[in-house]
Amino acid sequence: MSAPPPAPDAALLAELRELAGRAARAGGWIAHRAFDQHFTVRLKADRSEVTDVDLAAQQAVIDTLWAARPHDAIIAEEERAAGGPPPTADRVTWAVDPLDGTRNFVRGIPAYACSVGALLEGYPIVGAIFEPQRDRLFLGDAAGDLTLNGQPIARRVTSGPARGPGLKAVAAIPSSPSRDLAPLTAAWLDHFVCRCFGATALHLAMVAAGEIDAALCDNARLWDIAAGAALLAAAGCPITRPDGSNLFPLDVAAYHNEELPLITASAATWASVPRVR
Repeated sequence: MSAPPPAPDAALLAELRELAGRAARAGGWIAHRAFDQHFTVRLKADRSEVTDVDLAAQQAVIDTLWAARPHDAIIAEEERAAGGPPPTADRVTWAVDPLDGTRNFVRGIPAYACSVGALLEGYPIVGAIFEPQRDRLFLGDAAGDLTLNGQPIARRVTSGPARGPGLKAVAAIPSSPSRDLAPLTAAWLDHFVCRCFGATALHLAMVAAGEIDAALCDNARLWDIAAGAALLAAAGCPITRPDGSNLFPLDVAAYHNEELPLITASAATWASVPRVR
């Protein structure tokens, strides 16, 4: 696992945390108002779906961030934020997924989220994941503060005897694992009770909150995982690449949309998690 992230000034953390939550709500409520309504859908180059709602939500997030902190960098899913400064290690860099779970959203499945994470020196230091359909805002930071709708989330053991003898841990897995990770996904299916909710950000938030025990993410990008990684760090949940190597720190200046597969789990589950050998 990677070394501990930097410990930013408490005032900066508080500022970024409040801003991340406000930005995630701004994007999320746009999606919520459009849910089950008419919107335009098209396919991107990778054959994934994008809607005009994704774009509107992303703009709302970007406007919120830059209104407060115009000198920060932003890496966003739908396109790099035009006109902003470039990401660097010593500059706060935001990673934004305005509508994680677009396929769910398009089909009227109420499982999607707006994800806003802040990185510094290559580490996620603040994360906000807003689930509009349930009005749930997960917030976490490098100081270890983790809340759901403003209330602290208890760090609890989430599998094994704490839930009853003989109960299997529950894990989230990707819907379409790559060929490279198909054997690992099969091992997870054998080891865990598995679910796929169709939104990487929600998978990570649910592990951090103790709602599920582990998550395997395959073709995720930085905007999918930055906020969730901050939540997991606040919850004390390990997070690595599938082979156990470090995921962070990440060179944000050199990042160009590469896939960032990962595994994570509660502290109680981590030792038993199948990995790439």
